[in-house]
Amino acid sequence: MINDSNDILINLNDIIKYNKIIASKTNELYDLNNFKELKKEEIANYILKYSLPEGNKYNKGILITNEEKNLILENRNIDNIKDIKEIPKGIIIKRTNLRSFPTAKNFNDSKTSDLDRLQETELLFNTEVLIIHESKDKIWNFVISPIYVGWIEKENIALATDDDIEFFIKNNNFGIIIDKSVTLNNLVLDMSVKIPLVNNKYIIPIKNENGYVGKKEVTIGKDKININYLSYTKNNVITQARKYLGVSYSWGGYNQNVDCSSFIANIYRTFGFQFPRNTSSQNKSVGKVISFSSKTNSEKLKLIENTEPSLLYQNGHVMLYIGKKNNKHYIIHASGEGSVKESILEDSSYLKNINKLVLVGK
Repeated sequence: MINDSNDILINLNDIIKYNKIIASKTNELYDLNNFKELKKEEIANYILKYSLPEGNKYNKGILITNEEKNLILENRNIDNIKDIKEIPKGIIIKRTNLRSFPTAKNFNDSKTSDLDRLQETELLFNTEVLIIHESKDKIWNFVISPIYVGWIEKENIALATDDDIEFFIKNNNFGIIIDKSVTLNNLVLDMSVKIPLVNNKYIIPIKNENGYVGKKEVTIGKDKININYLSYTKNNVITQARKYLGVSYSWGGYNQNVDCSSFIANIYRTFGFQFPRNTSSQNKSVGKVISFSSKTNSEKLKLIENTEPSLLYQNGHVMLYIGKKNNKHYIIHASGEGSVKESILEDSSYLKNINKLVLVGK
């Protein structure tokens, strides 16, 4: 039976220590404090790791021409990459798409597909980035974020001093968004976004006329934000996951939505965990891995039993196991079939395809 429990599974100090273990097991998390300067060859390697998808691709149902592709490649401005002695810092002041190339054109596989091959991830509001290159058209910056590298539109970044980073990113007095999202005018603050709390007032970063970060006081409903991280309990994990029920699925978090791995990462960040972005890295770094290789469905269910909350992985997909009720095992996941939903594991093909069980923080 799904029994909600308020027992603390791992305390915050141990979560913070465990984040170092996660980071040691993946190359998809970036400690921005480690970047002091960059040679142009290093910058080029980051940019050139991405290749345009092969074959015909469509933008809003229209075939993308070779000429358009060449212009996108040219827009990377490769010939003007320079060494950086002091890397400019920035803060995301509006949730933004991070792209593998400096273009807003969709690269869909067909006229009707909505999967954009250039969409890598979303960067949430109040995320620190390092700005290491500018596109030829001066609309895009190539950035290093804590979870990804890629191109984002310059208008969504405000330049930041070290003092700004201390105040907005490293501040130990903060609230954390615990609803699926909060909208302030045209700003979207997703679950797990941290907001500094000063004299009982929440302060968000804005972009001043000079392009640097400014401060703005805002009001956020007490049911939408928690002071400091949530306690890591079974009840809280399930509650956080269920807040996403019905939210549309979008590859790479496109169009203000979530995909399977960002859904999981956002939930766990509300407790202080720092997960890598992609399932291929999550499934070997965020906890004890139990392989389901050569296991029957009944053997898998026995291993899953009483592990909630735990993560179930198949190739390219992750699901949150939340417990058993009426002899059925339940999961919540951002399904490529349309939205975040709660499903019975036995009633789907997911059980057959699960290849790993991951016990977070163990």
